[in-house]
Amino acid sequence: PNVPIEGNCSAMSDLVHQGKVRYLGLSEAGAQSIRLAHAVHPISALQTEYSLWSRDPEEEILSTVRELGIGFVPYSPLGRGFLSGRIKSIDDLAPDDYRRHSPRFQGENFQKNLALVKQVGELAAEKHCTAAQLALAWVLAQGKDLIPIPGTKHINLLEENIAALDISLTTDDLNRLDAIMPLGAAAGTRYAAPQMLAVNR
Repeated sequence: PNVPIEGNCSAMSDLVHQGKVRYLGLSEAGAQSIRLAHAVHPISALQTEYSLWSRDPEEEILSTVRELGIGFVPYSPLGRGFLSGRIKSIDDLAPDDYRRHSPRFQGENFQKNLALVKQVGELAAEKHCTAAQLALAWVLAQGKDLIPIPGTKHINLLEENIAALDISLTTDDLNRLDAIMPLGAAAGTRYAAPQMLAVNR
């Protein structure tokens, strides 16, 4: 529905004042919507996809939330598992895996993105860590105000993710990762066209 963000935020603000909600957050909101919502009621956090292969927030979102003092929560910091380097073929995904329908996991896009991840894996080997740990360390290096939320169903992968906190990236490491995966490097959009209409609004 085409409801102004101010209306939604005003209704949620009422819930805060009634003690039913403590804080307000937004997900996948565009810079203008963030400003409009924040003017109605303080926004505590913004959740948006952000990783080495989804760097769109660097264009406008990160500077906006930092200016307004809003926390930033990057979801899918491992690029939906792709940055782990464990997905070598589309056949590595279950038949009912939603990622099979993601433009970045299809056809030529998959192969182009796989080549990028291979380079990340090579740098990870030099750092004596996994590609997933390197990808998480990169997100963490973007600022102490970022709180990434990687997801996993497996204890060993959870432990692997936590160990990324111990990885220090040098300026050279960061420059090399920027060269491998600059803004816009990933082939394909994050979602199919209809879903892309719902993000960054």
